This record gives sequence, C-alpha cells and structure tokens, in this order.
Amino acid sequence: MAAAASLAFALNLATGLHAFIDVPSIAFIANAILASFVAVGFKRQGILVVADIALQVSIVGMLIGYVGILQNMSDPEALPFAFAIMLLVVFYGLLVAAICSLLSSNITEPISAPSVWQRVVGVLLWVVVVTYAMDGAAGVEAFFDPASLLIVAALSLIIFGTSASEGLRTLARHLPVAGFLGVLVGVIGMLQNMSDPKAMGPSMAVAILTLMYCNLGSVALKLAFPEMTPEKSDAHFTYLGFVLLFVMGITSVSILSFM
Repeated sequence: MAAAASLAFALNLATGLHAFIDVPSIAFIANAILASFVAVGFKRQGILVVADIALQVSIVGMLIGYVGILQNMSDPEALPFAFAIMLLVVFYGLLVAAICSLLSSNITEPISAPSVWQRVVGVLLWVVVVTYAMDGAAGVEAFFDPASLLIVAALSLIIFGTSASEGLRTLARHLPVAGFLGVLVGVIGMLQNMSDPKAMGPSMAVAILTLMYCNLGSVALKLAFPEMTPEKSDAHFTYLGFVLLFVMGITSVSILSFM
C-alpha cells in the first residue's frame, strides 16, 4: 500500500493524477486479467499467465490506438492527447506485468491442464475485447490487411514446421518476435515512398498490423493453453522496448514525409 501511495503521489506531482486515468485502457487490461484467471479456473496460477501476457496485451492495445490515430488525423491539435491516451495502456500493462512478475516468484505449483470451457471462454474474452477496441478506434475493417495476414500465416507455418514436437508452445513464444519481419518489410516500403506520403499507407499498415496480429495470436494461444506458460521470463520487458522504439520510429518517418 505504501508503494502504491508513493507512486500515486509522484504521478500527481508530475502532471496530475487525472492524466494517468483512462477507463477504456483500464478495462482493456482488466479484461485480459480476467481471461487469464478464467483460463486456469480462477486459481492463483493465473498470476503466472498475467505476468506472461500483460505486456503483449498492452502492445496490442497500443497498436489499436495507433491505427485509430492514423485514421483520424484531421485534427492535429488533438494528436498529443491521443498519443498520451494510447501510451496509457502500455503504462497499465507495465505496472501489471511488474507486479505479477514479483508475485509469481512465490508460486511453485505448475498450471494444470484446464477444461475445454475454460480455454474457450478465456480466448473469447480476449477476442471480444480486442474486437470492441478495434471497432471503437477506427472500425474493425481498418484492421484487415491481406498482406499482413499472409506474412503472419507464412511465419506461423515456418515456426510450427521447424518444431513440430512443441509447435504451439514455440509458436506462442516466437510469433511476437517473428512479427518484426513484417515490421522491416513495412518500414522498408515506407522509406522507399517518403516522397509520397499517400503511398506510404500500405507499407505502414503492414508494419503495424503484422506486429499486432502476431501478438494477438500469441496471447490467444497462451490463453487457450495456459499450461504452456513458462515459470518466469524477463524478455517481455526488452521486447516492449523494441516495440516502443518502432512506434516512435515510424511516427518520425511519417512526420518527415510531410516536410
């Protein structure tokens, strides 16, 4: 409690506590927490699942918000506030991941295989909140990109094919990292079309949506098969850093293309 009070006081001194409160972002993270506990039958091992997926959930939420910003850039004065709201879901995810990572050190019991209904409900909760967030941000159709889907399908087949014995576990673990291949494809296309901002759109879609699809699919697999959750991993924090650098990078490229 003392730590929470200290953090709240620090945030209030920084820019005001109200600037760090966004109900939709909180609901997005809370839904993922609920899905994690449903997937394990509301046992304390749900903390392990939350620790494993929280940052990926926040990345999906951030990318959904980013697409929403790109679809509604008619009001430049509103962009700083929109970007701040977009980053709040990452802030919440980081807090949840850090807390659950610390708590997970006290959990030694492995996650037992859940029932089918627990797997299904856990995944459905995730799919519903993502669909709702997409619809609210820019409409679900704005998040459909055939090129990105084909890249993700190809990456999934490669990962699954090279580790048939542990295919799903390996796919859930490596798909988010493999998504950076799509990021590179998109960024290369953006750089080649910097002289024409409109031509950058399809390439930017590939860069953003490939990464989003990969993390969305990885989280769904981890909720469907929570028994695959590793005991502990700090790699997600490094991964989040790379994703934030990517978002800042493509934002900079987009701004430069208009100069």
